[in-house]
Amino acid sequence: MKDRMLAHIGSLTGGVVHNLNTPLMWVMGRAQLIQARNEGLESLRDMAPEEIAKVREKNDKDIRSILEGADKIDFILKALGFKIQMVNEGYTSVELREYLDMELNFLMADMRFKHDTKREVSMDSRSYYAKVDYNALSGAVTGVINAMLSHTERGRTIRIALENGVIHLSCPEMMLTDEAKEEIDAACRNLMPVADIMLDDGQGLKVSIALKDL
Repeated sequence: MKDRMLAHIGSLTGGVVHNLNTPLMWVMGRAQLIQARNEGLESLRDMAPEEIAKVREKNDKDIRSILEGADKIDFILKALGFKIQMVNEGYTSVELREYLDMELNFLMADMRFKHDTKREVSMDSRSYYAKVDYNALSGAVTGVINAMLSHTERGRTIRIALENGVIHLSCPEMMLTDEAKEEIDAACRNLMPVADIMLDDGQGLKVSIALKDL
């Protein structure tokens, strides 16, 4: 199971690099604009106060953009580090809101999930801790989402919710075919001994994961 999770991380490495590259290019571009203005500081002596104020405003805006880009890079790296650390720990205590935040951010490396999917995320404000094999939990959640991505067309909606400690994954466009059910069963097999997993295909597909040791 751990080997499969490490392979999953490896398969998404290209997407992680892409996600890092976008804010990195933004940071570099804004830094170059500030540098260009700094090189023209001598000319400020002849500028009217209102012109100097405009330059200061532009620099302030670019600095804020740099900080926002740095925050995005930091969050992506934290999500990747969290994933690798937890894969290596295996059975451990997991805070479910933090887990879902990091897992979904890591899944943004899958371009189908990032660009071709409308994502709706809702989580209640409580903290929920569970003792669980991280690889089994992650394999189930990412496996279900991957099945939804594979068996629906671009533009689909995937809803991720955490309610009373239960993880809900749903896709209104998803039809539960025999093939899709086999994929979901395989993804959740290692988690089944420690979780109640319910499938509802009344309106699309909804998969609910209720961990027993919560």
